Amino acid sequence: MKRSALATIVVLVAAGSYVLGASTDKSLTATYSSVAEVILGANHAETNVVTAILISHRNAARAAADSGKWDEAAAQIALFANEGDNTVGGIRKRLLEGGHHHNAEGEAQGIYEPGYVVVTVAAKKAALDAAAKMQAAKDDAGRKAAWADFDKTAESVCPSK
Repeated sequence: MKRSALATIVVLVAAGSYVLGASTDKSLTATYSSVAEVILGANHAETNVVTAILISHRNAARAAADSGKWDEAAAQIALFANEGDNTVGGIRKRLLEGGHHHNAEGEAQGIYEPGYVVVTVAAKKAALDAAAKMQAAKDDAGRKAAWADFDKTAESVCPSK
């Protein structure tokens, strides 16, 4: 009962302020709007950078696989799964320590690991499984099957077209 009365008072005060012409200075709201655009733009830019990192590792894995360098391909797949190497992980850690969680809601639901931008928990597991399968394969047919598994996962994460 107290909450609904309080909510009613807040609405009435806000409506009364509007009717009386009370408002926040336009230059302040314009500045705040610009800050919001920068924040939202930074999130978009972060997605683009991480996607470029993923594409780089996917292409390197493909080139290694095409050359029969299966261990190198598996290593690149693992980097894809982890959204980059330890240097990228350090940047992600710094962002997390600063309070930036690109996918906070997804993290809370277990969809993303903390700080991950594009690769979901499920995609990471699938890619790492493909890398392990590739390293454990006894012949090129097994390695190519592992590549196909990874390529399907990679395509779901960042489509090549």
